[in-house]
Amino acid sequence: MSSERHYILGTAGHIDHGKSSLVRALTGTDPDRLPEEQRRGVTIELGFAHLTLEDESRKDTVFELGIVDVPGHADFVNNMVAGVGGMDVALFVVAADDGWMPQSEEHLHILTFLGVRRCVVALTKSDLAEDLDFSIEFVRDSLRNTILESAPIVPVSSITGQGIEQLRTALCSQLISAPPVADFGKPLLPVDRAFSVKGIGTVVTGTLSGGSLGVGDSLILQPVGLPAHVRAIQNHSHSVESAHPGMRTALNLPELQVSTRDRSGAGRGTLVTGVQAGKSTDTININMQRLNREIPGQLATRRALPSGRRVRVHHGSGSTGARIFFVEGTSISPGQTALAQLRLDEPRFMMVGDHVVLRDWSGEATVGGGLVLDADASRRRLRNEEQVQFLRQRAEAPGNLSVLLTSALERDSLVDLAGLKLRLRFPDGEIDEVVKELLTEGVACELGSHLAAASWWKELLTRASGLVGAFHRKNADLPGLHLEDLRKSVQDGLPDPGLFDLMVQHLGERGVVQRGTILAQEAFSPALSDDIRTAAERIEQALRREPLSPPGRAELAAGTSSQRALSFLIRSGAVTELTEKVIILTEIYDQACEQILDFLQSQGQATASDLRQHLDTSRRIIMPLLERMDTEGKTRRNGDYRTAIS
Repeated sequence: MSSERHYILGTAGHIDHGKSSLVRALTGTDPDRLPEEQRRGVTIELGFAHLTLEDESRKDTVFELGIVDVPGHADFVNNMVAGVGGMDVALFVVAADDGWMPQSEEHLHILTFLGVRRCVVALTKSDLAEDLDFSIEFVRDSLRNTILESAPIVPVSSITGQGIEQLRTALCSQLISAPPVADFGKPLLPVDRAFSVKGIGTVVTGTLSGGSLGVGDSLILQPVGLPAHVRAIQNHSHSVESAHPGMRTALNLPELQVSTRDRSGAGRGTLVTGVQAGKSTDTININMQRLNREIPGQLATRRALPSGRRVRVHHGSGSTGARIFFVEGTSISPGQTALAQLRLDEPRFMMVGDHVVLRDWSGEATVGGGLVLDADASRRRLRNEEQVQFLRQRAEAPGNLSVLLTSALERDSLVDLAGLKLRLRFPDGEIDEVVKELLTEGVACELGSHLAAASWWKELLTRASGLVGAFHRKNADLPGLHLEDLRKSVQDGLPDPGLFDLMVQHLGERGVVQRGTILAQEAFSPALSDDIRTAAERIEQALRREPLSPPGRAELAAGTSSQRALSFLIRSGAVTELTEKVIILTEIYDQACEQILDFLQSQGQATASDLRQHLDTSRRIIMPLLERMDTEGKTRRNGDYRTAIS
């Protein structure tokens, strides 16, 4: 039984070099579907066709190719870029009677910036060539020192059929060694067409990548965030239950509307993702590349591009304006690479490893391309040391998952692992395996749903436990450091304030215990000076003489030593502060609570006056005592009465 492998083939080349005619000769389908295209003989919009190839040497493999035919005219480069973003193999068309032309050069730049590495060059109109060998050599010279210099060149004629079979064979040869289209479980469908069908609703088409889609799946339309679900799927006009990466895919999404000037909806440039994909962002960091090859007629390809310049960013099937800022240096010249930040006019959904094409703001020149290093970047720390190192690491090894994870840990110390997974073009299982390796090696540690740099976490715990120890040395008479005081001291070092409680738990591994709202070293016990100890004993004796009619604070703590002693007794829990002026022994407070609760349970309810008489105390004491019991959830007040809460 033969297996199907799905890929996308995109055309490229100068206007009037016969791209659409060649697609028609290969597939029998005319990709020029618009009346104006057929009348003028010029491709304006994207065209689509389907081609099945079978490898003669391996009968068990069938290649199903979705073909995207792009415009070659300089005025329609924006449409061209929208069509080639998802291609797996390029069919680069050069006419034998015309040779290498300006749009040939520009399309070569664009393929380079998009990372296309598999290509067949079709030397069309070969029946019109005066010297075919010279034409082949001329094209080969034009491709020297480019990504296409080793691409096979196949002379063909769409009129006579010459070379068509050889072209099929050459395409098969490119695909035999091609890996399956990546499936990392995160479906992405850049919309290149959107239309409404009566009785069916909105239909969007595009090249599916990243993951599979099935009928009934829930999706999100980026960047507007509109929800949708898949009612039906087609591949090359055939209904299917599911679509897989590398397939031309049409989705019926009935909840969506087609976008217009007045309403948001589906249209070219939008992107369909899974519901868990996350939000679009307006800032990305890239590694930018410029070729040291001039595009004839495009002066911008010879000039340096300065930081702060307006550019147009092409990604997927759409584009948006942006301003570019370089991380190091003030400009980028032809032939150079540079780390840069793109501040987009409109949010876009991108992933680390995506390719973008940059054209000048006028739309007259392709000035460079870039690989996305950070798909959700911050504008605030563009050039600090940690950020520069982060981008350098990723630029040097953009496909290394371990580097992608460790670079984030080194820069941010703490990362939301679930959020990070959403932006990486790797399966979650593969990411989890690398995370396990980092945990085993002691590079990282897990903190709830976060992944932290182990060295940073260790340093933070050391700092926190040191603060507790320093507090003991300075305040030997106090029970320990208050939680809120520690929080204030370390909050600047905590990227996520929610981790404070987890940090307190981990301090137990360093001999720090929590007692209520106080942190103390486990072996610590307060050591009072003689004068404070004497004052504390005097206060306790005074409170014990008349337990429910104690002296006020002013009488108990008239001097400095007495004030510090009273503070110690409150902090240590020996006494309870009912109000700023009313203080009783904690054991007396506990006994009073027990007596009140017993009385309420036997009587059902009681007034404050009833309870005052039952305890034989004064209103000065009973009112704050009852209010504290209410606050602690021991009693409930209902008008003048109180009841016990069981």
